[in-house]
Amino acid sequence: MSNQKFNQYNVFQNENESNSMMTALANRLINVRSKGLQTILSDFDGSEHKLEFVKNIKGIDFINDSRSSNPNAVWYALETMTKPVTWITNIEKVENITDSLITSINNKVKKIVVQGVYKNEIVDFFSNINKESFFIMNLEDAVRTAFYASEDGDVVLFSPGCHCAGTYESYRERGYKFKDAVAQL
Repeated sequence: MSNQKFNQYNVFQNENESNSMMTALANRLINVRSKGLQTILSDFDGSEHKLEFVKNIKGIDFINDSRSSNPNAVWYALETMTKPVTWITNIEKVENITDSLITSINNKVKKIVVQGVYKNEIVDFFSNINKESFFIMNLEDAVRTAFYASEDGDVVLFSPGCHCAGTYESYRERGYKFKDAVAQL
């Protein structure tokens, strides 16, 4: 009778049975949390399409940051760069470009490749920023332009700064397209 007691619901139970059930439940919770934690951790730096090193070609590093879908993410990506940057972007609206992003562009970016359909205000903005700028329609040509505009010791950073907006289904597809374009060089 020493192994038996009432639980909080006044149900008579065996203490050993209760301990076994609690151990099994705790193990299940740990497994569920581990899976959730794996999902959460996969969204941090080092995961695919987030500051992902793709390849070095002739001394030029190619970084896939397709997950950068807003100007703050681009700012972070630029701030982590330690080499001169040729930046491939798709930013669509000048009003989305923050002062801190402009500061990072001025300090870190050597050349800019604006890829996609862009408005005159974007052309005017990047043309007046005192950085060599290129305006290219498709990603393959943008990667090629960035490669030939860069030199040994530079990094080509694909950090779009906007959502896919119909061109691609997701940042993943966009990131794979970038990696494919790098592979074609």
